[in-house]
Amino acid sequence: MSSYEMASDQKNQLKVQGFTLLSNALPKSILQRWQRLAEQLEKKALIAHEQSTPMHGGCVIEDPIGPRVMRIDDVLVLDPSAVIELLSCPAMMTVARELCGRGAIPLQLDILYKHQHPHPIIMWHQDAIHPRRDPYFNIGIYLDDADAEDGCLKYVPGTQHELQDIPALANAHGWDIPGVVEQPAKAGDILIQDMMVLHGSAPKRSHGVRRTVYIELRPVNGVRESASQSEHWIELRKRWMGLVLQQADPANWPKEWCHDYPTDLASLEEESERIVAHWEAPIPAVYGVQNIERAGYPVPEDMES
Repeated sequence: MSSYEMASDQKNQLKVQGFTLLSNALPKSILQRWQRLAEQLEKKALIAHEQSTPMHGGCVIEDPIGPRVMRIDDVLVLDPSAVIELLSCPAMMTVARELCGRGAIPLQLDILYKHQHPHPIIMWHQDAIHPRRDPYFNIGIYLDDADAEDGCLKYVPGTQHELQDIPALANAHGWDIPGVVEQPAKAGDILIQDMMVLHGSAPKRSHGVRRTVYIELRPVNGVRESASQSEHWIELRKRWMGLVLQQADPANWPKEWCHDYPTDLASLEEESERIVAHWEAPIPAVYGVQNIERAGYPVPEDMES
């Protein structure tokens, strides 16, 4: 597998603004595999919902126009080989190595589905609030285009350093918080964001569904410092990373770092089942949903019925 390099300005943007985009970073074969997988899982989740036999990880909601898939969690147990292939590709190995550093582990991997309005809106929020001595990233891998002015992500650069007063900001400005920027993306792009940068996305205007794979990456030391998960949970994630390193090009990971991860691994299926079976709650995101009454937020005025 070929190597992948991040530009210095991309790393600097992530540090200063709290997000950065890696254009066309996902190999085409992996993109196509995940597009097919996302479609298959969506169909299975809808069938399971119709039959009142919920699918593991599937979240189906009743939109005003009928049931639609909101997300599929724990993809690791649904297609472990696809997950390992994705995490071990050159771009993801570079993100883990260059940005997360030694001790990096994946915490979870899910697919989010965004449908045309009416569908739940991702209001202003900050992901897991945590001590900031170690990096903590949410990686969005786009399976479909997210065009400008069509419900793509909005960021408020530089807000990742502390907890924001989200209700006050949303009440005062709606979607137009000073400094806000839109970040469109294309299928195959990877969008990296600091877990605490203020972000959200307005309703999707166009037809069809937008699928994004979200992966959380964090070093072991940071997880231990937050003390939100047990040591057993951490060890299982280290084993997950061990599976990734088995498939990755050895040139994409420092040899001395490999000793940080177990090598006495069982089959991919056994390891994935253990990881998912020992579930522990993640650090919750912080939303600004309290008493927000403002024209145009969260639904723009021209889309209100």
